[in-house]
Amino acid sequence: MEIIQLIETSTNDLSKVESIIEWAFRELEVPDDDAIIYITDDHNKVRETLGLEKAAHEEWPVKYIDAEGQAVISVIPSKLLQLREDEVRIMVLREVALIRVMNDPVLISMWVASQGISDNAVHRVSLAMLRRTVDFVIARQDSLVQFLVNTFNKDELRNMLNTCQLTVDCAITALALDVPLSIELVGNAGLGKSLWNNVVMGLSNDFVRRYDDFRDFVRNNFNVENAYNYLLMMFRRS
Repeated sequence: MEIIQLIETSTNDLSKVESIIEWAFRELEVPDDDAIIYITDDHNKVRETLGLEKAAHEEWPVKYIDAEGQAVISVIPSKLLQLREDEVRIMVLREVALIRVMNDPVLISMWVASQGISDNAVHRVSLAMLRRTVDFVIARQDSLVQFLVNTFNKDELRNMLNTCQLTVDCAITALALDVPLSIELVGNAGLGKSLWNNVVMGLSNDFVRRYDDFRDFVRNNFNVENAYNYLLMMFRRS
């Protein structure tokens, strides 16, 4: 693993960042021999260095960048190290997990749709399934599941479920937030279902009932096209 500093940072902060990233690679069993870690105050500075297109949207303080097969992780220490320990670790874990998700043919088949479907909803389903696949990779390691649990925003998902209309967009958004589903996917049904039941406790509306059916289907048929087809059957277009 090589570290390149595009900005000045303290020795202490650099050591913390290096230690956490090395830990994530080790825990997820992802080789780090060819990984390059950039220390920056703006991820677009890294993209510019690599000759890549800049991003216009807001990003996490740690960001995996696929540079033609080269595993690059861009880190903004001044923002990352201000977060709670659990938040720092889950962010780093998710970006390192992306390296595996982007390079494992089995994992790729879970979230990448075939090019034959032109519907934009497929792209959104694919992104939601990517998030579920990343958390699936983390949840496979028993020592890391608690980081998913500790940082899971139950209230965000609950509030969304409580206000959602019967639309495809709402269902895709719920899927993107459904961390318990990833935990269930690895076979930890007790923990995943317990988290899910806490989310929906006391909620009773048609969207929740249909989404509960949809997530059961996705868990048993975890594939973008399967999810997309069932989604269209269960929910109206937004």
